[in-house]
Amino acid sequence: MSDKMTGRPGTVSKVAIRLGEQVLTLSVDRGAPVAEICREVRGIVLSRQQVPIDKWAAELARALVGYAEQNAVTADALRKLVAGG
Repeated sequence: MSDKMTGRPGTVSKVAIRLGEQVLTLSVDRGAPVAEICREVRGIVLSRQQVPIDKWAAELARALVGYAEQNAVTADALRKLVAGG
C-alpha cells in the first residue's frame, strides 16, 4: 500500500478474505502461491491449514454462496418485519 501512496507501482503480496470465523488467505512465497484456510475467533487463530489453490477457490466460492444466502434470508425477514407480515 505504501508503494501505491508514493506513486511507485507496488505489487500485491497477500489477499485475505474474512467471512465470519473463516479467513481465507492467498499469498506469494518465493514466487509460488500459498493458500490457507484459517478458523479465527475474536482474533485468535484456532486452526490454520495450507491447501491447494483449487480447494481454496472452492471453499471461497462455498463461503460466498453461504454468506449471500444468509444475508438474503436476513433481508427477507427484515422486510417482512417492517411490512408487518
